[in-house]
Amino acid sequence: MRLIRDAYLILSAKGVRTLASGMVSVLTPIYLAKLGYPPLYVGMGVFLMIMGNVVSNMLLTWYGNVIGKRRLLIMLSVLMVISGFILMITDSIPLLALALLVGNISTTGTETGPFQSVEVGVAPRLIGDKVSEFLGLYNLIGYSASSLGALMTSLPSYFNGSIQVMRLMFITYAAAGLIMLIIYLRLKAIDADYGGTRKVKLSKGAVDDIRRLTILFSVDAFGGGLVSQSLLSYWFYLRYGVSLRGLGVVFMVVNVITALSLVLAPLLARRIGTLNTMVFTHLTSNIFLILIPISSTFIGSLAFLLLRQSLSQMDVPTRQTLMAHIFNNDHERITANAITNTARSISSLPGSPIVGLALSMGLFQLPFILSGVMKIMYDASIFILYKDREH
Repeated sequence: MRLIRDAYLILSAKGVRTLASGMVSVLTPIYLAKLGYPPLYVGMGVFLMIMGNVVSNMLLTWYGNVIGKRRLLIMLSVLMVISGFILMITDSIPLLALALLVGNISTTGTETGPFQSVEVGVAPRLIGDKVSEFLGLYNLIGYSASSLGALMTSLPSYFNGSIQVMRLMFITYAAAGLIMLIIYLRLKAIDADYGGTRKVKLSKGAVDDIRRLTILFSVDAFGGGLVSQSLLSYWFYLRYGVSLRGLGVVFMVVNVITALSLVLAPLLARRIGTLNTMVFTHLTSNIFLILIPISSTFIGSLAFLLLRQSLSQMDVPTRQTLMAHIFNNDHERITANAITNTARSISSLPGSPIVGLALSMGLFQLPFILSGVMKIMYDASIFILYKDREH
């Protein structure tokens, strides 16, 4: 019963966290722009948000078994609380930079931070044979909560875009960190028993798979870093002058469509296979991604964005399911998630400065085309390498 209870607590933590991140990921770049910072500074702000996830995943990889994964998640939840308060009370560049770095803010509905690395890693032990259904529900809750968070960003527009209202909204992120702190204090089954030792070696097969997947996911993440939710919201703000109220509605709809697609992903995987679902839906979505900036109207770009989102994240639960089958135990799965997520975060880091520079030069199409090409290369590569290991 304790394992099932912990599974429900993990789902609760996911919902709370993505609600807050869904709001902050859209709000932060617009907030920085409203403070008067140019595109390059805004891009660097998103860079720091991603960098925070990199550092946290590295801590999890290197010291997770030493510190204890539960204790580490508690510490990171406390940093979320601190980050939310700093973002609320100051517009000082050094303090804002610190808050964005330590806050573990997800810049997209799809997380790559330490919270998800641990939660997805322990899911097979907690759930057993129902892991595919659990991961589908886990991601469905994440995107549904993220859509509500995105909608919340429209609130300042009802107060004439007040900077003060924007500041107050960051208290939501601090509150989310506090709730997560309480949840992780109640979790008991995150740290598995390794027979009295915290030094656990990976098998040679696991090391080879981690190395291979790290390279593949890095290619995908470099492309993803060019079109994160934070950067997309800023792109629509600059390209079409979409207000914060409009952006809130847009990304609420985007995340609702994404959430609905996650319901279909396990059903489709049962019919055509996990890897086929993962690759073919993702590849099609990348064609739509390239078409987003080709349209010269807001409605056209929005239509292609929604078409892209109806398919782009169906690879998330299927990718997590594939990894759950490839790796044999908690330690392998959590290590694989932490290392690949760290690599994903690092690979996405250049995206923000590149987009900031491209937008400063008026190259509004470049991020989408480059992203789509990189992601299609990833789709083809992972299919070729893993088609014989289908589950």
